[in-house]
Amino acid sequence: MVFHGVVALVVGGTFMVVACGCRGVDMWVWDRADVAFTRRTRYGTPWKNLTTMRIQFGIAGVCFLGLGLHTLMR
Repeated sequence: MVFHGVVALVVGGTFMVVACGCRGVDMWVWDRADVAFTRRTRYGTPWKNLTTMRIQFGIAGVCFLGLGLHTLMR
């Protein structure tokens, strides 16, 4: 259980770094999504714009951080 909690914290922290745009990580993810995803919008990525992507990563990051903390506190 400790391993799962730590992994959830690492994933949540990574998602929050993307959501905050630290050191251009958000643009790196945006560019990699442009290459990796086949279902795309007219902008090339699965998101309509960078703000939408950052909001989604922020919500997912908060969920993973909460899950990790909950798992480690039990």
